[in-house]
Amino acid sequence: MGENLKIGYQGLEGSNAEEAAHRLAKKLDDENIEFIPLVDSKTVVGELKRKNINYGVVAVRNSLAGTVVETFEAIKNEYLELVGTEVLKIHHCLFKSTKIELSEIDTIASHIQALKQTANNRKNFFPNCTEYEVEDTAIAAKYLSEGKLKETVAVLCRKNAGEMYGLDLVYENLEDDADNATEFRLFKLL
Repeated sequence: MGENLKIGYQGLEGSNAEEAAHRLAKKLDDENIEFIPLVDSKTVVGELKRKNINYGVVAVRNSLAGTVVETFEAIKNEYLELVGTEVLKIHHCLFKSTKIELSEIDTIASHIQALKQTANNRKNFFPNCTEYEVEDTAIAAKYLSEGKLKETVAVLCRKNAGEMYGLDLVYENLEDDADNATEFRLFKLL
Protein backbone atom coordinates (compact mmCIF):
# COMPACT_ATOMS: atom_id res chain seq x y z
CA MET A 1 0.00 0.00 0.00
CA GLY A 2 1.41 3.39 -1.02
CA GLU A 3 1.66 6.63 0.87
CA ASN A 4 -1.39 8.79 1.39
CA LEU A 5 -1.93 11.75 -0.87
CA LYS A 6 -1.78 14.85 1.27
CA ILE A 7 -4.15 17.74 0.70
CA GLY A 8 -3.46 20.87 2.70
CA TYR A 9 -6.23 23.40 3.06
CA GLN A 10 -6.68 26.95 4.25
CA GLY A 11 -8.42 26.82 7.63
CA LEU A 12 -8.92 24.33 10.41
CA GLU A 13 -11.14 21.30 10.84
CA GLY A 14 -14.70 22.60 10.54
CA SER A 15 -13.84 25.32 8.02
CA ASN A 16 -15.42 25.90 4.62
CA ALA A 17 -12.07 25.10 3.01
CA GLU A 18 -12.05 21.69 4.70
CA GLU A 19 -15.46 20.94 3.15
CA ALA A 20 -14.18 22.13 -0.24
CA ALA A 21 -11.05 19.97 0.14
CA HIS A 22 -13.16 16.86 0.74
CA ARG A 23 -15.31 17.61 -2.31
CA LEU A 24 -12.28 18.31 -4.52
CA ALA A 25 -10.56 15.13 -3.28
CA LYS A 26 -13.38 13.03 -4.76
CA LYS A 27 -12.24 14.18 -8.20
CA LEU A 28 -8.72 12.78 -7.66
CA ASP A 29 -9.78 9.12 -7.80
CA ASP A 30 -7.60 8.11 -4.85
CA GLU A 31 -8.85 6.37 -1.71
CA ASN A 32 -5.86 7.18 0.50
CA ILE A 33 -6.04 10.89 1.20
CA GLU A 34 -4.87 12.73 4.30
CA PHE A 35 -6.33 16.20 4.94
CA ILE A 36 -4.04 18.72 6.61
CA PRO A 37 -5.35 21.99 8.09
CA LEU A 38 -2.90 24.81 7.33
CA VAL A 39 -4.86 27.92 8.44
CA ASP A 40 -3.89 30.35 5.65
CA SER A 41 -3.10 30.48 1.95
CA LYS A 42 0.53 31.44 2.46
CA THR A 43 1.14 28.32 4.54
CA VAL A 44 -0.66 26.13 1.96
CA VAL A 45 1.59 27.43 -0.84
CA GLY A 46 4.69 27.10 1.37
CA GLU A 47 3.91 23.47 2.18
CA LEU A 48 3.36 22.74 -1.52
CA LYS A 49 6.76 24.25 -2.35
CA ARG A 50 8.41 22.24 0.45
CA LYS A 51 6.66 19.13 -0.94
CA ASN A 52 5.08 18.38 2.43
CA ILE A 53 1.68 18.17 0.69
CA ASN A 54 0.69 17.01 -2.79
CA TYR A 55 -2.21 19.42 -3.27
CA GLY A 56 -3.41 22.66 -1.73
CA VAL A 57 -6.94 24.06 -1.42
CA VAL A 58 -7.50 27.81 -1.11
CA ALA A 59 -10.45 30.18 -1.42
CA VAL A 60 -10.14 32.60 -4.33
CA ARG A 61 -13.40 34.53 -4.67
CA ASN A 62 -16.65 35.09 -2.82
CA SER A 63 -19.90 36.25 -4.40
CA LEU A 64 -20.41 38.93 -1.70
CA ALA A 65 -16.94 39.88 -0.50
CA GLY A 66 -15.05 39.52 -3.79
CA THR A 67 -11.46 38.42 -4.26
CA VAL A 68 -9.70 36.68 -1.40
CA VAL A 69 -6.65 38.95 -1.35
CA GLU A 70 -4.71 36.67 0.99
CA THR A 71 -4.83 33.89 -1.61
CA PHE A 72 -3.80 36.00 -4.57
CA GLU A 73 -0.86 37.38 -2.58
CA ALA A 74 0.20 33.82 -1.74
CA ILE A 75 -0.09 32.38 -5.27
CA LYS A 76 1.28 35.25 -7.35
CA ASN A 77 4.56 34.42 -9.07
CA GLU A 78 4.29 30.76 -8.01
CA TYR A 79 4.43 27.84 -10.43
CA LEU A 80 1.16 26.12 -9.64
CA GLU A 81 -1.15 24.01 -11.77
CA LEU A 82 -4.90 24.34 -11.31
CA VAL A 83 -6.28 20.83 -10.78
CA GLY A 84 -9.90 21.62 -9.94
CA THR A 85 -12.42 24.12 -8.65
CA GLU A 86 -15.38 23.84 -6.31
CA VAL A 87 -18.00 26.48 -5.64
CA LEU A 88 -19.41 26.05 -2.15
CA LYS A 89 -22.51 27.72 -0.74
CA ILE A 90 -21.42 29.58 2.38
CA HIS A 91 -23.66 29.89 5.42
CA HIS A 92 -22.46 31.69 8.52
CA CYS A 93 -23.80 30.86 11.95
CA LEU A 94 -23.31 32.98 15.04
CA PHE A 95 -22.26 31.10 18.17
CA LYS A 96 -21.65 32.29 21.72
CA SER A 97 -20.21 30.88 24.90
CA THR A 98 -22.61 28.75 26.94
CA LYS A 99 -21.76 30.92 29.97
CA ILE A 100 -23.35 34.20 28.82
CA GLU A 101 -26.67 35.59 27.66
CA LEU A 102 -27.21 36.88 24.13
CA SER A 103 -27.58 40.44 25.46
CA GLU A 104 -24.02 40.33 26.84
CA ILE A 105 -22.36 39.92 23.42
CA ASP A 106 -20.32 43.01 22.55
CA THR A 107 -17.98 41.72 19.80
CA ILE A 108 -18.25 39.38 16.82
CA ALA A 109 -15.08 37.59 15.72
CA SER A 110 -14.30 35.72 12.52
CA HIS A 111 -12.21 35.67 9.34
CA ILE A 112 -12.31 38.96 7.39
CA GLN A 113 -14.26 37.29 4.56
CA ALA A 114 -17.02 36.14 6.95
CA LEU A 115 -17.17 39.60 8.50
CA LYS A 116 -17.57 41.15 5.03
CA GLN A 117 -20.21 38.60 4.00
CA THR A 118 -22.36 39.38 7.05
CA ALA A 119 -21.76 43.14 7.41
CA ASN A 120 -25.33 44.29 6.69
CA ASN A 121 -27.09 41.67 8.79
CA ARG A 122 -24.71 42.20 11.70
CA LYS A 123 -25.36 45.93 11.50
CA ASN A 124 -29.13 45.30 11.61
CA PHE A 125 -29.25 42.54 14.23
CA PHE A 126 -26.21 43.44 16.37
CA PRO A 127 -25.69 47.21 15.87
CA ASN A 128 -23.72 47.68 19.10
CA CYS A 129 -21.19 44.91 18.47
CA THR A 130 -17.70 45.62 17.27
CA GLU A 131 -15.89 43.18 14.99
CA TYR A 132 -12.65 41.33 15.60
CA GLU A 133 -10.69 39.61 12.84
CA VAL A 134 -9.08 36.18 13.31
CA GLU A 135 -7.27 33.86 10.89
CA ASP A 136 -10.17 31.51 10.12
CA THR A 137 -13.83 30.97 10.94
CA ALA A 138 -13.23 27.61 12.62
CA ILE A 139 -10.31 29.07 14.58
CA ALA A 140 -12.69 31.69 15.97
CA ALA A 141 -14.88 28.89 17.36
CA LYS A 142 -11.83 27.08 18.74
CA TYR A 143 -10.49 30.23 20.40
CA LEU A 144 -13.84 31.01 22.04
CA SER A 145 -14.19 27.47 23.37
CA GLU A 146 -10.63 27.56 24.77
CA GLY A 147 -11.08 30.94 26.45
CA LYS A 148 -8.66 32.70 24.09
CA LEU A 149 -11.44 35.19 23.29
CA LYS A 150 -13.35 36.95 26.04
CA GLU A 151 -16.72 35.42 26.92
CA THR A 152 -18.65 38.40 25.53
CA VAL A 153 -17.40 37.60 22.01
CA ALA A 154 -19.61 35.70 19.59
CA VAL A 155 -18.11 33.99 16.54
CA LEU A 156 -19.14 33.49 12.92
CA CYS A 157 -18.39 30.02 11.57
CA ARG A 158 -19.90 26.97 9.89
CA LYS A 159 -22.54 25.21 11.96
CA ASN A 160 -20.39 22.08 12.32
CA ALA A 161 -17.47 24.11 13.72
CA GLY A 162 -19.57 25.79 16.44
CA GLU A 163 -21.10 22.46 17.39
CA MET A 164 -17.71 20.73 17.38
CA TYR A 165 -16.45 23.21 19.97
CA GLY A 166 -19.56 23.01 22.19
CA LEU A 167 -20.80 26.56 21.62
CA ASP A 168 -24.39 27.83 21.72
CA LEU A 169 -26.01 28.56 18.36
CA VAL A 170 -27.45 32.09 18.32
CA TYR A 171 -28.33 32.66 14.67
CA GLU A 172 -28.17 30.64 11.45
CA ASN A 173 -27.59 31.99 7.94
CA LEU A 174 -26.34 35.42 8.97
CA GLU A 175 -24.84 36.00 5.48
CA ASP A 176 -26.23 39.07 3.70
CA ASP A 177 -27.34 37.04 0.66
CA ALA A 178 -28.79 33.52 0.68
CA ASP A 179 -26.86 32.80 -2.54
CA ASN A 180 -23.51 33.50 -0.85
CA ALA A 181 -20.87 31.23 -2.42
CA THR A 182 -17.09 30.91 -2.50
CA GLU A 183 -14.90 29.43 -5.21
CA PHE A 184 -12.13 27.19 -3.94
CA ARG A 185 -9.26 25.94 -6.08
CA LEU A 186 -7.14 22.82 -5.84
CA PHE A 187 -3.52 23.39 -6.89
CA LYS A 188 -0.39 21.31 -7.23
CA LEU A 189 3.16 22.28 -8.15
CA LEU A 190 3.96 22.46 -11.85
